[in-house]
Formats: sequence, C-alpha cells, structure tokens
Amino acid sequence: MHVQNPSAPAHAGSTPRIRLICLACSQQHLDQYRAWAYALSEPVELIAVDIQRQAECAPCDPLQGPSALTRTLAEYLHPYLGEPHAVFGQRLGAHRAFELVQLAEREYPGQTRHLFVSSCDSPEVTEPGASNHAIHVPMTVLYPAGSLPGTLGWHAFVRRELELIELPEPSADPSFLDQRLVRIFNTHLGLLSF
Repeated sequence: MHVQNPSAPAHAGSTPRIRLICLACSQQHLDQYRAWAYALSEPVELIAVDIQRQAECAPCDPLQGPSALTRTLAEYLHPYLGEPHAVFGQRLGAHRAFELVQLAEREYPGQTRHLFVSSCDSPEVTEPGASNHAIHVPMTVLYPAGSLPGTLGWHAFVRRELELIELPEPSADPSFLDQRLVRIFNTHLGLLSF
C-alpha cells in the first residue's frame, strides 16, 4: 500500500481544511488523481492511496463487515482519518471506500464529511438487515449514463443525504469528465471546509 500526497506546494505552511482520500485500484486511477490534485480548490488536499498491489479490488459484503484489506487501509490512514476528510473510490474501489467510511465512522466519529463513489453498482445484499450497516455520512454516487438502476441500491446503505449525478457519455472527452468531477469535489468540499 502506498500513500501519495501529490498536492501542489501552493498551500505550504497552511493546513488544509479537508482532505480527499482517493483509493486507486489501477495505475490509470493514480494518474487521474495526480492530475486532480493540482485542479482542486485551496482548502482541499488530495491523498492518493494505491491499493492495486495489495489485493484485487472486489465487491464488498456489508453483512460480513470490512475486509482485511480495508482494516489494514484504515490502520495505515489513521493520521488522515482523525481529521476532517472525504473519501472517493471508483469502480470496485468504491466498495473499499464504503468500507473505509464504515470503519472511520466508528473510530473517528464526525471526521468523515462525505463519501463519493463513481461508476460502481451498490453492494448486492438481499437481506433486509442490510440497512443496519448503513453509514451516517452524506454520499454522492456518480454513475455513467444508462446505469442508474444498479446504483439505486446504495440508498439502503446511507442514513443521510444520497445524491445521484449522471456522468457524461463514455465517448466524451476524458478531460471533460475529469473537469466535471473536480467541479463536483470543489463544490461539495469547499462548502464543508468553512
């Protein structure tokens, strides 16, 4: 596991008001996060976490509790989780992000301010007790066009606000998608930093 803080040194000497912890399950995700670090507004510091070498990013089972990878990840990130932060995961990294927020809520109450997940269906749980494992953190689900039905299941896992945002078509310019995501982060996290 490797943590990178690729933020520009523009905020040297000042403490960020909120950190955005981004979980990467691929080299492409890491490269994407590095680019975002320089585009985020001043109160946001991006922390990129490379989890691709530790274990395969796989769907979570909220009824079984956080995976061993997520528990290790929480221990590794404890200096960041004890301060105001948000978490982002895309594709199957979204499930690790969800589990990380579950753990952070227990260990560091009130410090997780938002969970963002992208391009990932909700965990598949048919048991009515699934909502017992819901988080008490606002959540934004970013989904590709046409995939809304698979994302609606996230509703069972959130006790606070759930926001659904459709992403541009996959054929759209990747830089346009990145700009859209950075604007979403800046809007949500900028408001939380005051």
